[in-house]
Amino acid sequence: MVVRHLTILIASAVSLSAHAQALDTRSPVSNQEPQSSSSLFTQQCSADPDWLPSDEVFNGESQPGSVDVWADYAEITGNRNALYSGNVAFRQENQWLLTESAEVDQFTGEIKAFDGIRYGDGYIAIRAEEITADMERQNAHVGAAEYVMLRNSAHGRAESIDIDAQAGQRSVRLGGSSFTTCPGENPAWQIIAQDIEMNEQESWGTARNAQFRVFNIPLLYIPKFTFPLTDERKTGLLYPTVKSTSRNGIEVETPWYINLAPNEDLTITPRYMSERGLMMMTEYRTLDETTSNQFNIEYLSSDKKQDDRADRYAFRLESFTEFNDEFTGYIEVMEVSDSGYINDFTSEFANRADAHLYRRAQLNYKAENIEAQFQIEDFQMLGPYTSPYRTVPRISYMQTMPFANHTEVSLFSEFTHFRNSENADDYATRLHLEPKLSFAWQRPGWDVESDLSYYLTHYEQSNDLSGRDRSITRGLPQLRARARIHLERSLDESGRMQTLSPQIQYLYVPYEDQSEIGIYDTILIQDDYYSLFRPRRFAGLDRIADAHQVTLGASTSYFADTGQELLRFSLGQIFYLDESQTQLFDESSRITASNSELSGELDFRVSDNWYFSSAIQYDTTLELARKARLAAEYRKDSENLVQFNYRRVRGLTEANQQVEQVGVVSAWRLNQDWVLASHLYQDIREGTTMDALLALQYESCCWSLRLSAYRRINRRFDITVPGDNVPDARFDNGLSLQFMLTGLGGGGGIINMLQQSIFGYRRPFYLND
Repeated sequence: MVVRHLTILIASAVSLSAHAQALDTRSPVSNQEPQSSSSLFTQQCSADPDWLPSDEVFNGESQPGSVDVWADYAEITGNRNALYSGNVAFRQENQWLLTESAEVDQFTGEIKAFDGIRYGDGYIAIRAEEITADMERQNAHVGAAEYVMLRNSAHGRAESIDIDAQAGQRSVRLGGSSFTTCPGENPAWQIIAQDIEMNEQESWGTARNAQFRVFNIPLLYIPKFTFPLTDERKTGLLYPTVKSTSRNGIEVETPWYINLAPNEDLTITPRYMSERGLMMMTEYRTLDETTSNQFNIEYLSSDKKQDDRADRYAFRLESFTEFNDEFTGYIEVMEVSDSGYINDFTSEFANRADAHLYRRAQLNYKAENIEAQFQIEDFQMLGPYTSPYRTVPRISYMQTMPFANHTEVSLFSEFTHFRNSENADDYATRLHLEPKLSFAWQRPGWDVESDLSYYLTHYEQSNDLSGRDRSITRGLPQLRARARIHLERSLDESGRMQTLSPQIQYLYVPYEDQSEIGIYDTILIQDDYYSLFRPRRFAGLDRIADAHQVTLGASTSYFADTGQELLRFSLGQIFYLDESQTQLFDESSRITASNSELSGELDFRVSDNWYFSSAIQYDTTLELARKARLAAEYRKDSENLVQFNYRRVRGLTEANQQVEQVGVVSAWRLNQDWVLASHLYQDIREGTTMDALLALQYESCCWSLRLSAYRRINRRFDITVPGDNVPDARFDNGLSLQFMLTGLGGGGGIINMLQQSIFGYRRPFYLND
């Protein structure tokens, strides 16, 4: 018997409409969440189960409070019970049910279905042989079944499933179940639990009496724990990492993430190293509208690889606070137990090549035309280097005031107290005042600016073996004038354009003997094209270099019709009208030539994939390059790139010393599963490999395996004495095998390894998009 159309109204106000037409597995989904099955699976490597209905089953609309039914055959008994068979489909708002036969009690709204059942509610999809559903209360009980969490592709099997499908509070309880986000019948990892609960609002799951299995091998028994169901951070186990290195042996990291509050979390990571012992690592973070804090601490008791079995530790605190619209505060403090800590264990906050760890605390004030800062600075040295002076404190104040058309007056002042961290008798106090009168006038085709400054600095210094004067005052005026012309032309009718900006600068500072002033915070500024137009050669205030010079330079750029900058070339040189006699530590910082090196920089976007960057400083008197660098990069996309580097420096620490190095960095996805990454930095003159890595990684949906071979500088300064010469470089060669699980809230990208070398990967160009 085939019933074409039947509508029954009952006291419970549940409306059932039976449409007697053959179903090609078509059924509507909730009109509140119209999603196709393919769009629900967000992981790239996940696959739709073959039993999940096609996209067509998710089309259509349902009226609130009604149940739509399709079937080949329908039979109504006593105005209460309805029997359906043959391609049966139910839909009520966010729920759908496909089966071959079903019974419906129209008074209670209860549905019992048998044989080939598929159920879904936009949150979970189930395949089973038996289900009881209450369409009015929107809940269901299922016997033994397979399930898929539609939002994140988690799936598994369960002996029983209880579902609350009410929108906004949907939850699922799985009895005698498994859980994994890995595809296939034999997942890389899974959770086997007596009971698992999952909640849509919280986006997390709770497992009780659970086993964590890897390749079906039980690794961990947990009475109760929670785990994230989405990318949101929730309390639970993050992906463990297993690796083996020649330095630390077999390493196993098992992070546990604890969600303390919506704006507060804690991650505890036991890190076992077979050659050294067990290190505990913690990270605590808070965040709100005005404050962010992060505290990291690492501790290893009795390092087995140290002869004295010393305790090793590191801690770091970073805090930012916005007290109001004018006041902000910042603190950054890091300390390690010894100079070799970062070399042995690495750190995301420091590089193995760093000579020191920087510490500072500051309070900032910023209002209209006024800026002020209170700052304390300190350092921890990571080698046999002379420790810089602490600043305890530095107080600065800056105010600008309009004076007349295109003119303003400003005042910069600074009070600083310096302390030698290794010698309490070595200290100094510096008071600096810097009034300035500035003029600036800008027009579309040109601009000019000039300023007249006066540097007034007073020092109170401790008496030491250098014989410096205890009290000394220095006063120096500075005159600076700069003019630029901005030219542009169209290259053709397509809209491509070239710009040209020549500029000239005059700078005058008289000479004053400053040898009685100690060096507390001053260094030589790195030379490049842009430094040619800086008013000072030294960073810091302990040396103000005399200057009587003219700087000439020009920069030209080519732009595509889209406004994208394709090429930028800059060239400039300083012409000294008088010698600059001011020196820093020795005569090498004086200027006796009639002109500076000719400085040039070129950035070139060859195509959408090829980029080129270079810079050179050429001594026109000696006809040789003092500094040169080249970089060329082919970037197919964010995962595939190759970069070549070259740099050459003459007179880095000695007049005749030359440093010449080449490097290559690459990351390439060979196919969907395999990725290759490498870097190599070679000293050409010494014939030494300074840093090298070759890594091959296999990636699946749920786990990855990384094999890498490396050679790197072994910076061991723990046996040296501060002030002694830096020992000759030693190298560490080794292999690393790293196993990572994904799908529990994390994963690792191999391209990030390129940032971990001494030099680190950098984009080689600075063009405007």
